[in-house]
Amino acid sequence: MTKLDFKHFSKYTGIRRRQKETGDAREEFADLIYRYAGGIKAHALAFRIYGSSGEEEYSDEEVAIIRRVAESFCLPGFIDGLYEQLDIKHDTKKEE
Repeated sequence: MTKLDFKHFSKYTGIRRRQKETGDAREEFADLIYRYAGGIKAHALAFRIYGSSGEEEYSDEEVAIIRRVAESFCLPGFIDGLYEQLDIKHDTKKEE
């Protein structure tokens, strides 16, 4: 199980990742899942995220749906914010 918080979601505002903005991403992200992820599990997940009240635990299968939708339809700052909550490390160094 993985804990995620879509009500207090932080995303980066620039490529240098120096500043973040935090806000409520529940409705916007639940809408993306509702529109673009097929199946009854995705349907239930969309409503679960929409109705969440803060940090909640998600199964590995739910996290896979969340990642697939975010990586396909969200802006990079959102994806980096999600990766941070998932504790996924990625190289952000500028190549010279």
